[in-house]
Formats: sequence, C-alpha cells, structure tokens
Amino acid sequence: MLEKLDETDFDEIFKILEEAFPPSERRTKSDQRKLMELEEYTVFGLKESGDLIGIVAEWEGPEYRFVEHFAVDEAYRGNGTGSKLLDDYNGLSGKPVVLEVEPPENDIQKKRIRFYKRNDYHLTEYSYVQPTINADIKGVPLVLMTYPDQLTDDRFLSIKDWLFSTVYNKEKMIK
Repeated sequence: MLEKLDETDFDEIFKILEEAFPPSERRTKSDQRKLMELEEYTVFGLKESGDLIGIVAEWEGPEYRFVEHFAVDEAYRGNGTGSKLLDDYNGLSGKPVVLEVEPPENDIQKKRIRFYKRNDYHLTEYSYVQPTINADIKGVPLVLMTYPDQLTDDRFLSIKDWLFSTVYNKEKMIK
C-alpha cells in the first residue's frame, strides 16, 4: 500500500534517488531534504517488510500532478512492483499526471517509455531542456508524458510555465 513519506524516511528516499538517477536528474542531498518541507511537494512510498522499495515524488499543481521522480529499488524491478506503484499513485487523485522522460534515443530510454505506455501514459511531442537542478550540471533534454489523456498545446504551455516558475525556480523552491 502506498503511503506518504516524511523526514524520517529521508535517508531511504535519497538512497533510491542516488541509485536510480544521475546527478543531473536529482538535487543535492541538502536541496532534496529542503524539498520535504514544502507543502506542494510530497514523496509517496511503497514498503515491504518495513523497507522502502519504491517512491513517487510529486509536485501538486493547481490542475495536475507532476511526477519529479519515480523509482523502484533495483532488487524489486522486473516483477510488477513499478506498475503496482504507478497504479496506486494514479489512484490517489483525479488530477491528471505529467512526468518527464528523456527522448527515446537508446534502449534504456525506449524501455522506460514502453513501461509508462503499458501503464496508460501518453508520450507527447512536447520537449524542452530541463533547467539545472544540481549545482553546475547541465540540464537534460526531456519529453513529457501524460496520464490519463493526451496533452494539448494550451495545456502544455500552462504546464511548462508552472514547472519553470515552481519546480525549477530554485530561489522560490529552496529558501
């Protein structure tokens, strides 16, 4: 069962983030810890026998939810844990979900997109370069995926504006 995580789970959360994402796609440990204090930022987790085995880190916007990080502990991948985690997360709210993936240029990126498509997400043609979120590490080219519906031009512009003014606005985000 998916549960809302808090500061007491932080070390386990960050361990999963470090294993699943390169430094360019995650914040520093201190910046990540500061996010846990923000009202619009929540980390949900799936635990097994008390151990954290998967996370969904979200920003809740006025009209949708943005998944900043989705990760399953490596030992639990490939057996349906990710699909269960995503399904449980999708059921938490009626708001549409938006997430970012790298464009499908290599096998790992294509496999990730296939996973989300199997779970009823739609790959869009909308892309941008993610602003730097970790020190001086260069931003990453990203494409949006959405659930449960396709993304329209108007909605993309609204989402991008919100992402850049809230999620990627480090001065506002981390005081």
